[in-house]
Amino acid sequence: MTTLVTPENLSSYPPPPQVPGLPLLGSTIQFLNRPIEFFLECYEKYGPVFGISAASQHYVVLAGLEANQFLAQERDEYLTSRKVFGEFAAQMGSENFLIAIDGPQHAYMRKVMQRGYSKSGLGPHLNQFLRLTHERARHWKVGETIYVRDQMQRLVTEQLGTALARHSSKEHFEAIRTFLGTLLDVFIIKRYPRAILALPFYQQARRKVMEFARLVLEEHRQVNPEDAPPPDLVDDLLTAVDWNGNPLKEGDLLAATVGPFFAGMDTVANTMGFMLYAILKHRDVHEKIRMEVEEHFANGIPEWRDLPKMETLYAATIETLRRYPVAPFTPRSARKDFVFAGHRIEAGQDILVINGLTHFLPEFFPDPWTFDVNRYIKPRQEHKQGQGVFAPYTLGPHTCLGAGAAEVQLMVTVGAILQAVDLELERPDYEIVTRVMPIPGPDPNFKIRVTGQRKL
Repeated sequence: MTTLVTPENLSSYPPPPQVPGLPLLGSTIQFLNRPIEFFLECYEKYGPVFGISAASQHYVVLAGLEANQFLAQERDEYLTSRKVFGEFAAQMGSENFLIAIDGPQHAYMRKVMQRGYSKSGLGPHLNQFLRLTHERARHWKVGETIYVRDQMQRLVTEQLGTALARHSSKEHFEAIRTFLGTLLDVFIIKRYPRAILALPFYQQARRKVMEFARLVLEEHRQVNPEDAPPPDLVDDLLTAVDWNGNPLKEGDLLAATVGPFFAGMDTVANTMGFMLYAILKHRDVHEKIRMEVEEHFANGIPEWRDLPKMETLYAATIETLRRYPVAPFTPRSARKDFVFAGHRIEAGQDILVINGLTHFLPEFFPDPWTFDVNRYIKPRQEHKQGQGVFAPYTLGPHTCLGAGAAEVQLMVTVGAILQAVDLELERPDYEIVTRVMPIPGPDPNFKIRVTGQRKL
């Protein structure tokens, strides 16, 4: 599996096989337009480790169960996130941004933020999520077709702003989307050169996002303790100290305040889009979920602990995370030389661990391209087969801090949408297409039609 080697014997191991690509472009087109299919084809042909060129970068790709288990057991000895996300953090003026730090410092900051990103931390805000979802759905006119990705991004951002930052993000939505999307495109996907960060559209978006974060921080600082609502993520940050015992710097506070939007705007919103598609595509699933929602949402949102009692809605959420993963690969760089699956990985090399590839291996998920909610209902429970098989939130010390909260948000929001409106696919025969923009998500042109407003 993984072997630490010394400089003297590193050369005795071969480099990973290289996947051929087009001149200049390499494998960029396949990577951006059909990522899972592309990596599966490479895995089947080259095995669990291979090299690709995409977006003018060379990556060593680790794939399959062995790669997932390596990532799950890795404790920042071989891999680092700082090279990948460090410049991302610098654009927010932070030296302590969670996704850009490793080791004990990372583990410490996770504890600081844990309550704000937890299911229980989200619990008090679920009725706000319901209200905001109903308000947005009520603005969709009968007969109208809506662009799903755009609408879900707007809804998720407003939920996070109003519920978790106690401030509507509606006026800042376009700036947040531009700012975060550009950073992902430049530093993670590497679709655009760094020079784009000097352009006015990005600079203006960055200023507006930082103004929003400062406003949120100041509002939290000004709250009278006697009238204070239950503490949220921002409150926890304002009272926290850093790894060295000092108050968090302003740049760290600003970056952490923007963090929930970074975590949710693309990942949660894209998953919602896929989930609505899958439910509308499978009318039997749709009807079962509608019946569950009518029963369990009749008197408001259930306690977050009770949401999985809606068996079909919960299963549809988990199957969406498997069948349509929005974080199917984990970018890292090699901290030092090591050997994986008999091939040498050299310090400094850019690495992609394809954590979502196991979702499409039939030995773990029979007929893997079929959306099947029964996978998660007893006795099958295919998502509990063992470490590394089901991995929608990556693995190891950098596993998504808000994974459980994301599932709650998905269930509440999709349930509330189906409670409020009747929907159908724009075309019954439509087959959804995944695009990396800047992370995997539904094609931006994917639309659904509103066929009726339901009585609430």
